[in-house]
Order: sequence, then C-alpha cells, then structure tokens
Amino acid sequence: MFPLPAQSGSILVLLGALCWSLNSPLVKYLPLDPFLICGLRSVIAGLVLLPFLRPRRIHWNRWLIAYCLSYCALCLSVIASLSRTSAAIGVGMQYTATVWLFLLLWYRTGYFNPRAFLPVLVIMAGVVCFMLSGGSGDSDSLGNAIALTEGIFFAGMSLVSRKATRENVLGLTALGNLFTGALVFSLFPSARLGLTAMTGQEWVLMLLLGVVQVAGGYSFYNLGVQKIPARKASVLALWEMILGPLWVALFLHQYPNPMVLTGLTIILGGMLLDAKMT
Repeated sequence: MFPLPAQSGSILVLLGALCWSLNSPLVKYLPLDPFLICGLRSVIAGLVLLPFLRPRRIHWNRWLIAYCLSYCALCLSVIASLSRTSAAIGVGMQYTATVWLFLLLWYRTGYFNPRAFLPVLVIMAGVVCFMLSGGSGDSDSLGNAIALTEGIFFAGMSLVSRKATRENVLGLTALGNLFTGALVFSLFPSARLGLTAMTGQEWVLMLLLGVVQVAGGYSFYNLGVQKIPARKASVLALWEMILGPLWVALFLHQYPNPMVLTGLTIILGGMLLDAKMT
C-alpha cells in the first residue's frame, strides 16, 4: 500500500464520514428489503475494491477473521435494529463506540483520564438527545438491545483493522464486504428474491451506495485508522451524523426537528472539545 503521512489520518476518516453521510438521502429513494440493501451494497463495494486485493499482502490470521466478523456483525446489527426500533436509535447507537473505546483504554492502562472523558461525556449526551428525537412509539426492547451491540462491533472493527493489515488496507476492505455480502445472501432469502424485482433507478442508487457510501467510506476510514488512534477516529466519524441530516435538508427539503438539532449541536461541541484537549 502506498505510504501516507501521519497527519493525513484525520482527513481520511473525515472523507469516510462524508461518504457514509450520503446514505441518508439515497436510502430515502429505496423502498427495498433492508437485507437486500445490506447485502447488495457490500457485494458491489467488494467487487469495486477487488482489483486492490493482493492475497500475498494479506495477513491470513485471527485479526483478519475478527475484522470480517466485526464488520459483518456491524452491518447486520444496524439492519436488524432498524427493523425493530427507530431510525435515530438504529443509526446513532453505533457511535457509542467512543465510550467502549475509552473504557477499553481505561481497562488496559488502569488510568482514568478526566480530560479525555469530558468530551466523550458531552458527545454521548448529544447522541442520546439525537436518539430520543425518534425513539417514541416505534421502538421495542429487543430492537434497542440489538442497537446497543452496534457500538461494540464498530469499536472492534476500528481496533482490529490496524492489526489485520497495514500493507493492503483496500484489500482488507474488499474481503470484509465480500464476506458480508455472501453471508447476507446465503442467510436471508428475501435479499435474493428482491434482486429480480429491482428497477433501473434502484440499481443506479444501489451502485452509488456500494461504490461511494460503502467502498469509499470504509476504504477512507480503514486507511485513516492506520494513522490515528481508534478512539480519535470514532469521534471524527461522528461527522456522518451531522452531515446526513444536512444533505436530507438540502436535497430533499426534509428538515430535522429541534431535538435533532440540539443533539447535533451538542455532538459538534463535544467534538470541538475533544480536538482542543487532545
């Protein structure tokens, strides 16, 4: 893999968050089975990145397995939670990864850093506020419990990405997506059946999701997390939550309610506080 200067890590993660944020306006146009969306965009992303796969430069070890499993589990937990709880909770809970990573660092070092914890506390207050904006009657305890696992899987993916490979990051991203796509289409018949009923417009939007949102987003993120700590990357990834509602407002003219705006403002404040203290 081509060398990257250390200072580019934050920029790469921000580019990843930018690509992820396009998910919000694009999915609005896709009345497809959620498992079809999950599986097909992963297959598309894996095929797009397949030319970068260099088997001899992949470390075929437990960390590669851990990456594929945590990435696949993240994708499936988001889809499963969205089917049983509100969209705000289903999307927002993956960003509790910031808390899990802080707690893991505390456990490993035995040192509690109050300066580092304050931004985490502010960010989580914003995430909770954002989730409460859509967590009324359309959620249940099982859906919320599934959503809670998203942050664990996102944290795991962020941590093992660096250990799985430093030499072929795009190849690692391709493998994770191909594994996810194959598993989804194998386990969920509704995903396979939905393929034959897709329209031309739906195929175009799925290509955009696969190429830009998944292949681009996770490639940038995995490249960036090689250069900066996983906790910092998880904080920068929160830009997805800020940019997503912005694109929906600009292109679809659907505006966030005051609770969402309050949550996003608190998250942004926590991110700025984290940047100042680290």
